Amino acid sequence: MQTSKVPLKYFIFLLILLSFIFSCRDSREANPEEKKLQVIATIFPLYDLARQIGGDKVKVSMLLPPATDAHNYELKPDDIIRISKADLFLYINMEMEHWAYKIIQTTSSNPRLLPVETGNGITMLTVSENDEDEDHHDHHSASRFDPHIWLDFTNTQKMADTITAAMIKVDSRHSDYYLKNAAEYKNKLADLDNKYRMELTGCKSRTILHAGHWAFAYLANRYGLKYYSVYNVSADSEPEPQKIVALISQIRKTKAANIYYEDLINPRLAETIAKETGVGLLKLNNGHAISKEEMSRSVSFLSLMEENLVSLKKGLQCR
Repeated sequence: MQTSKVPLKYFIFLLILLSFIFSCRDSREANPEEKKLQVIATIFPLYDLARQIGGDKVKVSMLLPPATDAHNYELKPDDIIRISKADLFLYINMEMEHWAYKIIQTTSSNPRLLPVETGNGITMLTVSENDEDEDHHDHHSASRFDPHIWLDFTNTQKMADTITAAMIKVDSRHSDYYLKNAAEYKNKLADLDNKYRMELTGCKSRTILHAGHWAFAYLANRYGLKYYSVYNVSADSEPEPQKIVALISQIRKTKAANIYYEDLINPRLAETIAKETGVGLLKLNNGHAISKEEMSRSVSFLSLMEENLVSLKKGLQCR
């Protein structure tokens, strides 16, 4: 019985063909569809910063659902799984997301994941640092530090630098791209800061009266304003009667035309105070817990802050 043999030339051709196929597959995996950097950010300001800096080189997801208070968020097993698959995990600091340490501990064995404390190196205000009245000084003693650092746009620029450095650390090939985007975005933040400073001068009132949670002290501090709120730093806290009395007292003392509310807290208290004092209601957005409707509109951090400026100018009766 004669055994059929594969001609040597066909064998050599097969080897060359297989080698070509594998080399093409390797090159496709290594280059053509470059794998985007996977970024998970806890809250909207970080989510938007990462989008603006990373551009089309990153895929950014927001960990917290819309209209969720980050202070008292309860982690789910699925959150850990999602973050373990990421390249970067962005959070503000342990004052804002005290639960972030659980993520860092749980994922510490993953060498690919880089946790980034974006507020690192930024000095936090104490929750009463912007108050000047002694009888109001200890109203917010339940939490010592205010974590809403991004509402001072000079802090937001520092956070942009921190995020940029992290992206470059894990994806140095696109360092020039990240640096260029960051520089452009920081210029926009600087322009917005100047716009706030110019347009909040010459206002009839210099006091922000807020029937929401303590979030705007950085903004007030930056532009020389006073700030009162009826809640602590957490939206889940209950307003104390003396805080409500103090706010009503300030409304009458300053002859305010408007007070401010926010989406994160039920506006019923704000509506009651407004009705009691005869003032109007205006919205301020702290940026960290935007609504589903705002997400559907594809809002940006800058656009939200522009809307805030319109509300502030109206409420403070600026020229």
